[in-house]
Amino acid sequence: MLKELVFTHLGKKDPDLILGPGIGQDACLIRFGDRILVAATDPITGSIEDAGWLSVHVNANDIATFGVSPRWFLNSIMLPETSGEDDLAKIMQQIHQAADSLGISVAGGHTEITQGLDRPIIAGFMLGLTEPGKYVTSSGAETEDTIIMTKTAAIEGTAILASEGRKYLSEAISKDLVENAIQIRDSISVVEEGITAFQTGHVTAMHDPTEGGIAGGLHEMCDASGVGFKVNLDSIPLHPSTTEICDILGVNWLNLISSGCMLITCSSAHAEEVVHEIEKKGVQATIIGKIVDDSTTRLLVEDGEYTHVKRYDSDALWGALKTLNERKAS
Repeated sequence: MLKELVFTHLGKKDPDLILGPGIGQDACLIRFGDRILVAATDPITGSIEDAGWLSVHVNANDIATFGVSPRWFLNSIMLPETSGEDDLAKIMQQIHQAADSLGISVAGGHTEITQGLDRPIIAGFMLGLTEPGKYVTSSGAETEDTIIMTKTAAIEGTAILASEGRKYLSEAISKDLVENAIQIRDSISVVEEGITAFQTGHVTAMHDPTEGGIAGGLHEMCDASGVGFKVNLDSIPLHPSTTEICDILGVNWLNLISSGCMLITCSSAHAEEVVHEIEKKGVQATIIGKIVDDSTTRLLVEDGEYTHVKRYDSDALWGALKTLNERKAS
């Protein structure tokens, strides 16, 4: 759909656009004098409680997948007609706190009341600056590369579901587990591990698996690189609260929005070094599989059995939120 409806309508061709829109690409690259501008955009549509905070972090993560530090943030805030000044103040306080924690300046934005909304929507836009050749993209994964994943799967989805369903889930599971799930949102930034991995000099590709979760992220990175993958299901780390919340809501965590972890590929000879450097920063890093030459090979391995990784039409978050709202109302 993107190839037919989006990528065929991209305006005038510009020689300074080094990397434009593409499946699995987290940002674009623009020649800016003797520097390279890295620009990314992502909306926050599923969260109410942490929308401002998430908006900064998910956009900063996109810049970090290039091995570049995010520097400037802009946002377009659309609020429901029922919103008051406190709602806007909360969003802006979250944006300020998140940006300040990463050394990012809020450079501009737009705010409006929008008809037809039942929750705030924030469209974020992040910029970073680097030099020619001093970046990596999501399209450089090579055959026999090792796939490394940081932290745990479905961090953002877990935190959103725990926050939006706090009361119901606390009663259905346990209050302590739900509070722990909400707190894992604090690990949603991948800026440090992205910069650290890139600085090893051994990374061939990095990708931030957001919509579509780990499954979607693996597909996107391999689509961009023209390769396939084999991943060990049991090697993918999961936070205990993710398992519990997904089980009770009937959610497939492989397809649950996963901002907060990073997919990294590097030559197998340097995989342990990359893992070690990331872990020196206090960030969990795990080898989960390898890149294969055949681009149609997209496999999960569990107990010696191979399963093809499905492409999902939408993120599991939306079905989970619907289920959550129905149970809260009953």
